[in-house]
Amino acid sequence: MSGAEDPQVARRLAGVGTHDVEFASMRDPSRASLERRIVVTAPPELAELTAAGDVRVLDELVELLGEPERAWAAEVALSAMTRHDEKTVESFGRSPEDWLEALGPSAQSGWREWLDLRRDQLVWDPENRMFVERR
Repeated sequence: MSGAEDPQVARRLAGVGTHDVEFASMRDPSRASLERRIVVTAPPELAELTAAGDVRVLDELVELLGEPERAWAAEVALSAMTRHDEKTVESFGRSPEDWLEALGPSAQSGWREWLDLRRDQLVWDPENRMFVERR
């Protein structure tokens, strides 16, 4: 069953929009670096979705990038789940409308390309609640 066919995935995505997404940017405690990671804190459905480890959700979030009223939430969730594009999310965190104008139109194709190149190598790291690339 694809993510689009799974009622639980659809339920988690149904109420998610750009206006209600909240996230924290924090130093990754597992690394000795200053790199930061994105963690979704609200709405609860999106926070739950990003912590579930369901690879099918990634494609559904990429699809949401094509919906302007939901694109920022999808960008934040994808970044939190994959650690890709975190600096972009952090940079536009206070002005998602600027992200939508500047990068939103190309976000879906960029994420689709990124995911297509890595999908078979992505594995869920439950301890860190994110997908990592298996080499």
